[in-house]
Amino acid sequence: MTKLSEFLTELSARISAAGVSGFWTDTQKTSWLNQAGERVCNYHYWKELEDALKTITKANQDYYDMPETLQEGSIYMLTVDGEEHKKKSWAEYQQYKTAESTDKIFAMHDGYYFVSPTPEEADLEIDIWGIKKWVKLVDAADESTLSSKFDEAIIKLALAICLKKEGEYNEANSEIAEVENPANPTVENSGGILARLIEQEDKGGKDGYIGQAKSSRWD
Repeated sequence: MTKLSEFLTELSARISAAGVSGFWTDTQKTSWLNQAGERVCNYHYWKELEDALKTITKANQDYYDMPETLQEGSIYMLTVDGEEHKKKSWAEYQQYKTAESTDKIFAMHDGYYFVSPTPEEADLEIDIWGIKKWVKLVDAADESTLSSKFDEAIIKLALAICLKKEGEYNEANSEIAEVENPANPTVENSGGILARLIEQEDKGGKDGYIGQAKSSRWD
């Protein structure tokens, strides 16, 4: 994984090559890199960000905080005491609860996830599978949440932020387009960097993390 210090070195070189006249601090550049990293993480449910966590139930409680390490609304599989619960929308979840359904379901809403039927016992194991969020880079040795194949996308999006601040909107939009242009479904390996990475993933096999859930800070 690429370190913040390495990102800063490359971004500074790109800014210089672009002929940017303003003086930008490493603190500002770090902010741009974090914005870019978060944007890339949220662009697609990348397989390498799939993760599994475990926690436990509280007696007679159906709502729990979303894990702080996962993207909001990204849970795609959940079990309680080994029993799989089906994912539903928030509106559907409320309908099931109103109908006093015994179907095993879960939903996400406003920073929480909800399970039904409401667990009556404490300390039953909840296993959760979801998508990790970008972890902010702060110190020079901090490493990217994403593998190095995403570095170019992150650098370009961070550079685009700088260019916009300099009023170089056309150049900024060109950098963004090189990252985010959608693929042409009739042309192989088309589109921007992220579209091509999605295509590579699609060729790589089945979606879905199948690893074992692990304990987390929030259990």
